[in-house]
Amino acid sequence: MSDLGPRDAELAYGNVTVVQLPASPTACQRFLRRLQEALGDAGTLGALTPAHARDVYVVPQVLEAVLRQRPGLASDAAWEQCLRDWGALAVNALSRDALFHLLQRGVAVVDGEVLGTPKLTRAAAAAGPAPAAAGAPLLPQDFQGPYDWHLDARGANVVSAWAMFAGDPRFQAALPWQDIRIGHIDTGYTEHAALGWQGGASGTVKPADGHDYWDRPQRALPWDDPRDEWLVGFPGHGTRISGAIAGFAVGLDPRPFYGVAPGVTVVPFRVTDSVIVDHVKAEIGRAIRHAVDAGCHVVNISLGALFGSRHLSSALDHAYEHGVIVACAAGQYWGEVIYPGRYNRCITMGGVGPGLKPWRAAARGPCVDLCGPADAIRRVRAEPLPAGQAAQRIYPKADGDGTSYATATCSGVAALWLAWHGVAALKAFYGPGELWRIPAAFKALARQTATPGRWPAQEADQYGSGVINAAALLAAPLPAPHTLHKAHPAGGLFDPDD
Repeated sequence: MSDLGPRDAELAYGNVTVVQLPASPTACQRFLRRLQEALGDAGTLGALTPAHARDVYVVPQVLEAVLRQRPGLASDAAWEQCLRDWGALAVNALSRDALFHLLQRGVAVVDGEVLGTPKLTRAAAAAGPAPAAAGAPLLPQDFQGPYDWHLDARGANVVSAWAMFAGDPRFQAALPWQDIRIGHIDTGYTEHAALGWQGGASGTVKPADGHDYWDRPQRALPWDDPRDEWLVGFPGHGTRISGAIAGFAVGLDPRPFYGVAPGVTVVPFRVTDSVIVDHVKAEIGRAIRHAVDAGCHVVNISLGALFGSRHLSSALDHAYEHGVIVACAAGQYWGEVIYPGRYNRCITMGGVGPGLKPWRAAARGPCVDLCGPADAIRRVRAEPLPAGQAAQRIYPKADGDGTSYATATCSGVAALWLAWHGVAALKAFYGPGELWRIPAAFKALARQTATPGRWPAQEADQYGSGVINAAALLAAPLPAPHTLHKAHPAGGLFDPDD
């Protein structure tokens, strides 16, 4: 660890265990059940993390550390034999750099499919006013359950926050958070009915306000259109996370589908084809600055890099000084938090599963500020359809996972909080020359009002202040300006008070 402290130290070297399982889905589920049984009350793992082939999966480092504390599993030989006894055909250790190099290059299995199709090109949809999507949310009192676990009191307590809006006379005429703008830095957008897409336009997603920082001018679409071109790697990731932030759908699935802030404005910035982003840190930095300068109030970064960058840290400083809340993923696979989540001046989200138990694939440590739901998350199904044609499907079971979803929860809750107090009122209260106090106030209140998670006492310092609680956060009075602490610069010394 460097003398700059954990936020600016690079991740430690080491190995990650990967297993090859039989191709049968039943065999994969059997292996997963054995892992869950071994975990017991120590955490959750609702799905296996795919690696670089159809039948190869990662055993997350944090999960391995927990399991190898069991009697008889300390040695490498005993650990390998245990995994074989559970059904693994082969067990190997990949170095950190080898694993992330594979993932960064886009060699991955996504949603059970090996992705190797060439880039798709389409004609851009004709510009025009966004029509009102069928069943679009009007007021919070229109939302009806049943609700997924991560939205109600079992998770981030978002449903109670919606009820607060529904019962307040100030918010009876329009969707309260519709004008809050969330800059979403990811793989770009695809069209989905749950995100308001109809006839090639959306009232929720605003591609014209975003930008493509990943592809080069030779693509068929205009260079500044951040449409996800469905490259090998993690295609559709941006759409799935957008759905977790802003989705709303009734009738696409037996149950209603909701993001944390249904119908909130999402401004997409395409920066990558992978969630491992060491190759595009400069692009992410430019996208953060663009989002801030384009009037976004929140920036969502459900991505991560192994190594830090001045492009990232200076962009976080720019956002902080302009009063923008930046939510970052702690990451998974590896046990340590990745960048930009290791920096000061952002909110770094670890993960929990049902029962608020640690999600044992998530990174942890002193850089984690809060946790959010990250396991067994029902999500939209992104599809590579022609422009003007919106996908309709929701995954039938809640098997999505990742600190990407915890980060989406934080961004959605930030939108609710900004709408509850009013952006203009917050700027007036904290002063136009001290806009950093807005993200500082949100972070301080989110940590103070968090719900305790169910992690072992010896791990209490590994998961931040607890699980973000939307209703408690909205109910908390704003801290006085003079009580707020201005965090150290993003790339400076680790700030334990941030």
